[in-house]
Amino acid sequence: MDYQKIYNQIVERAKNRKLNGYLEKHHIIPKCIGGEDIPSNLVKLTAREHFLCHMLLCEIYPTENKLKHALFLMAMGKQKIKEKHYVIGSRVYERLRIEFSKMLTGKKHTQKTCDKKSKAMLEVWANKSTEEKKKIGKAILETRKENGNNKCTPSTAKKISDALKGREITWDRGLNKPVLQFDKQNNFITEYPSISEAERQVGGDIKGMLAGRHKTAAGYVWKYKN
Repeated sequence: MDYQKIYNQIVERAKNRKLNGYLEKHHIIPKCIGGEDIPSNLVKLTAREHFLCHMLLCEIYPTENKLKHALFLMAMGKQKIKEKHYVIGSRVYERLRIEFSKMLTGKKHTQKTCDKKSKAMLEVWANKSTEEKKKIGKAILETRKENGNNKCTPSTAKKISDALKGREITWDRGLNKPVLQFDKQNNFITEYPSISEAERQVGGDIKGMLAGRHKTAAGYVWKYKN
C-alpha cells in the first residue's frame, strides 16, 4: 500500500476546500522530522482525517518514535476538547500499546526528565497511606509475574535470603541526615533537614547523586552536612 500517496491525497484535498464546524491544525511535514511551524506547512483537517494522517505518518516513518508517541496520545491521551473524539478498534489499540511499549523499553531519559518524574512520583506517593502503597506494590508484583517480568527468581530470592541471614538490618539509609544545597558553581544555597524533605521540595534523585550515580540532582549539587 502506498501510504505516502494516500497521505498526500488527504492533505491536498484539505488545502482546496472550506469546512464549517470543528477542525484541527496539522503539520504537513511533522516538526520532529524538520517541519516548520509556518502557514505553508499547516492544513486544517477533521478530527478523523487528523488521526488517519498520524496513522499514515507512522507507516511512512516507522523508526520515528515521536510520531508513535503523538498517535498514542491522540488515541489514549487526555482529550480536553469535547469534539475531539478518535474512535479506534481493538486491533489498532493493541498495536499502539505494543508499539508504545517497545518505544519505551530501554529508553534512556535525560537528567531533566528523571528529575521531573521523580518529583511527580514523590508528590503522588506522599498522599497515599501505607496500606495503599502495599496494595499498589502487590498489584505491580503480580502483573510482573503474569507478564514474565519477575526478575527475582526463586533461586535469586534464596541467595538474597542467605546473604542477609545474621546481618543487622537498619532502615537508616541516610534519609534523615541534613543535606546542603549548592549551585553548580559550588555556591551554598540552603540546608534541608533530610534527603526526603529536600526531594519533596526541590525534586530530583538527591539520594542517587549523593551515592555517586549522578553529578547533580534537580540541577543542583548536594552534600551531607557532616
